[in-house]
Amino acid sequence: MGDRPEAKWEPGTLDKTRQNIGPIDAEEAKKMMQKLGGEVFAEKSAPIDYSAFPKAKEFSRRAVGRSASSIASQTAASVPAGGKVGYATKEKKKRVDVLPELTSKERHLMDRIMMSEDYKIKTNLGLFNFVRKFKKNGEELVRKGFVEYNLQKHVEHLQEFITTVKSIIQISPDTYKAKIVSSNEDKFRFLKTVGSWTMRDIKKYYFDVQNSADECTVAMLIPFVKEVYRNLIKIYYIGETKVSGYFKDIYNDLAKYPKFDLKKAQTLSKTGITEWFYIYSQVIKGLYPLLMRMSSSKFDYFQDFFLVQTGNILTFLELTKFDLLLPNKKGERQEEAKDEEAKSEENKEASAEKEAKSKSENKKNELVDAGLKLLDNLFPEAGFDHIEKMPDMFPYFQPIYQFRDGYNLLAPENPLQVTVTLLRITEDIFQGCRNIVFTEENEEDVSRTDEKLSAVLSEWSVYREILFERDYADQITDFVNNEYSQGDYKSTLFGKKMLTSILWQTKYNFLPYFEFEQLLLEKPKNDSQYRPMCIRVGFLFRYLSMLSKNIDAAKGQGLVMGIQNPWDKYKFDIPNAISKRMDVLLGAKKSDSAATNANLIKYALMIIAVLDWWVNNPQSPAYSTDSTKIYRINQEDGAPAFSVPTRTDQNKLFAERVKANIEKSRAAAKA
Repeated sequence: MGDRPEAKWEPGTLDKTRQNIGPIDAEEAKKMMQKLGGEVFAEKSAPIDYSAFPKAKEFSRRAVGRSASSIASQTAASVPAGGKVGYATKEKKKRVDVLPELTSKERHLMDRIMMSEDYKIKTNLGLFNFVRKFKKNGEELVRKGFVEYNLQKHVEHLQEFITTVKSIIQISPDTYKAKIVSSNEDKFRFLKTVGSWTMRDIKKYYFDVQNSADECTVAMLIPFVKEVYRNLIKIYYIGETKVSGYFKDIYNDLAKYPKFDLKKAQTLSKTGITEWFYIYSQVIKGLYPLLMRMSSSKFDYFQDFFLVQTGNILTFLELTKFDLLLPNKKGERQEEAKDEEAKSEENKEASAEKEAKSKSENKKNELVDAGLKLLDNLFPEAGFDHIEKMPDMFPYFQPIYQFRDGYNLLAPENPLQVTVTLLRITEDIFQGCRNIVFTEENEEDVSRTDEKLSAVLSEWSVYREILFERDYADQITDFVNNEYSQGDYKSTLFGKKMLTSILWQTKYNFLPYFEFEQLLLEKPKNDSQYRPMCIRVGFLFRYLSMLSKNIDAAKGQGLVMGIQNPWDKYKFDIPNAISKRMDVLLGAKKSDSAATNANLIKYALMIIAVLDWWVNNPQSPAYSTDSTKIYRINQEDGAPAFSVPTRTDQNKLFAERVKANIEKSRAAAKA
């Protein structure tokens, strides 16, 4: 037998510590021990109080191996809903493997989003999707790789997130722990909520479906998805940026304690923010089509789903609104006031943006040229080297990004085609920026607004997913279908109204200097709930320019104002089209790799510079096209065209370009 650990702790210390940490399984305990380190000590024996012994003929049951909190929860659970002890209530068992009935339209919409490149939950067979109907459970089969790879990564990140929160609680000084327990402040309620979670049931349900990955259906995932969202829904409505703000606030609180291990707290805070960004973007958002299929019979996009289907979601999860963690009322009123003030200032901000543009910006500057050259190296022959000629980008990018219906209808002369393409590319590069630790988010010298970088990044996808794919694309699809079937639909009153709406959406949501001939006198109201894209593009350009200057000032070493980890290797939680190409260009696998966060910032700046020039410069090619050419036309008969052949040589072209650049560099070195 080994030596027994020294009895150092006072009686009751270990039980108190367990209560502070909350429920925890063996694997979590092991990870926390690795994170926190330290020595192992035993607890002193408690003095025996013989007066507390039961009298004769009185018996007490000792709860062996159970904490007080677990006994309390068991006792509460043993009392029926009616409050009468001794009577068993009869409850009807609900079937948990039944999916809601769907109309053919709603099924099509849900299937389409599950097969899309953004989610990849179901296998997309393209023209042969109809064969799924002839296979057993074929319409509800889930992709094997989704079960074996995606879900496993989700479980791992959930484990890391929960362990990090519990570790923060554990290392906190006793006085701060007392605040966590007693205070009703939002950040402390967040810690208590997440600190009470365990991974036991989530892992159990995942192992069940993992063993049936070859034939896993949506219905088989119900227990797993339900257990995941039963936890995450409780903190979802706090908001993506607020949760990361809690970690920063908690670190600042702990930094005030003398002799506190700030390095460990900083590491945990950074890990918490990184893991939360993954959970929000990949778990909450990535699994939402499954939750929607299981809880609702109506299709909604992600940004709308959790707002309009709250009742159905809570019913499915067997929760009530009282289970949700919401910001305190005072905080809500402050945020609402800020939002109202921001909306009232938007027109002033837009005017200030226009006035601030110097005459030199009317032409492509060096940064825009560098951005176009970078895009041409990332996507050779896509058309970025002659963008002023309005090349057709659909054949090149449709196979890469699997855009939804609507993108295929855009005429090459329609400036939205390039706009949407650039938006999708920036979404990819911003996935890596989420793992950069930005120390300041709204420097006064780069922003005349109350804009924050974290808010912009979290809402960036809405400009494509909501304003384009939901609003614009659906409308242009309806218009083209009617024009194709009727021939003169654009001349009818309804056709003119729809076309007018499409043109105004272009101006309101994407291209502020877009001009067109009004077909009707009536002007539709701009009721978008999102800040204009042009303003946010301008903010990103100024902010990234500031960071780039700070990086240059550091000369490849030392501290960089605004970024905590500039020289770390950049990290994409899920590889994408941009990250794979950047890995090659920057030699990610080399020991002296240039694949750093600093270079990721510079790449992002160059691409944003192109988008800023395209959108915010009245002299860009976006504003020199024929505004009547918004959808594809068949050159033979003048009827609408729904698509053109796509390319299959994108990867080959990229490999050839990389090889050519290497040979060019070698030749220049010899010269």
